[in-house]
Amino acid sequence: MQQASFAQLLEIENDPAFLTFRSSVEGTLLWPLIRNQFYRLLISGLYYQSAPLVAEVPSVPRRQALVSLGQVVRHNLRHRAQQGDVLVMATGAGSFLRDGKWFNRITDYLVEASPANTVTIEGLMDWHVPQQRWNQRLSYWLPWQGAISLSGRVLQRKRHLHQAREIVEYAGLRAIQLLDLHIGDRDKDMLVGMLARKIARLPIMLYAYRRLFERVRPRLLMMEQACYGDFSPINQVAHEMGIRVAEPQHGMVSVGHDAYCYAPLLRDSQAFRACLPHDFLAYGAWWTEQINVPVNKWVIGHPHYTEQRQGMLNPQAQEQNDILLLSDGIEFSIYLALATELAALLKGRYRVVLRPHPLERARIGLQYPGGRVGDVCIDGNRDIYSSFVTARAVAGEVSTGLFEAIGVAGQVMLWETPKARFSYPEHPFSGFANAREFVDTLHSSDRSVSVVEEDLWASGWRDNYNGYLRQVLDESV
Repeated sequence: MQQASFAQLLEIENDPAFLTFRSSVEGTLLWPLIRNQFYRLLISGLYYQSAPLVAEVPSVPRRQALVSLGQVVRHNLRHRAQQGDVLVMATGAGSFLRDGKWFNRITDYLVEASPANTVTIEGLMDWHVPQQRWNQRLSYWLPWQGAISLSGRVLQRKRHLHQAREIVEYAGLRAIQLLDLHIGDRDKDMLVGMLARKIARLPIMLYAYRRLFERVRPRLLMMEQACYGDFSPINQVAHEMGIRVAEPQHGMVSVGHDAYCYAPLLRDSQAFRACLPHDFLAYGAWWTEQINVPVNKWVIGHPHYTEQRQGMLNPQAQEQNDILLLSDGIEFSIYLALATELAALLKGRYRVVLRPHPLERARIGLQYPGGRVGDVCIDGNRDIYSSFVTARAVAGEVSTGLFEAIGVAGQVMLWETPKARFSYPEHPFSGFANAREFVDTLHSSDRSVSVVEEDLWASGWRDNYNGYLRQVLDESV
């Protein structure tokens, strides 16, 4: 089978057996722990040309990790976790400098809107410990995160490997029978190893989060990426302790996103719903229509988008002389090839700029320290809106940035590859198939998008969020 929609892939898990694979530790469902990685390996084989969506976890840079750990311990001793009605758990991927202080664009706006009763626990991105934080009610999760990860390796036994292989083999067999899709032995072994470590670390993980919730005593857990399977044990603990869980939208969601679309059998299962949050706080109504995750969907708005737009000079009054390409965080090389071809075709009429995804920013910065590759500039702006303002056109495949660029950049275009069509069977943008079509579309007069901006970015996010808090904190879960 050459191509498949995600709805077709979901038939693999539309089987009661996936609700029977459980850990001996509190009967925890195990399919969620490897589900995203399994589907991403299939999607990689179908739609990714130069790099896989899933790879072995790289070894920890010990010296850098020790330095970061020391900084985190000192910070946590000065900012001990307090109690609060709302506990925010963030990955740390959204940090940028705002007025000289590090501010998390995904979660700190929510803290700012309701600071008195909110406590934050945050992870680290690229082992970077931000200094001078805006959020003073924040601790880092690194010590526990390290202990949980280490326990998966130390406590792993043959029984964990056996159980992991049983699940991966069963899912692989379903993929072959239903869709004639195969996962190679090497990738299968990688999945088995990942899952075995996750099963082995479950006792420590469940203990750690119970201790955290007992200490903070939240009534609401606001957790970035709560719909992802790796966070299912945390959702389970929160459900058991009567804590409501919400995921604030942090990026693109679509009919092709494995974390937000599920097979009917799983959507109808109470046991599986306990692995998910209660609520999803969406940027706008358009996004809620793209996904079928069985949670309550609330339209809140996009705080960072709103705040950046309000503080922005009229974009149309700026000189817009850049062609901005947005990498997807996986296949930087194909974007560089497209950017190089565009630079040759445009012959200096526009500056061609390639923006790395946050997940690859550090690696690309080391790879190209001069900020250029031939005639292509590597975008070094930490915040994407600074790049939009000078963009005559913004283009990419699968990126929230395409939507955020609407009304700011001169034109927004989707690179209509099989990967993009998989994620966005319907989209509001002009499309192009190759560099030549891009140039032709760039010079066309039609720059409209077929979606109402309010449906993408609901207005009044502060009132919407505080209204959500008032309602759910007065309810029992």
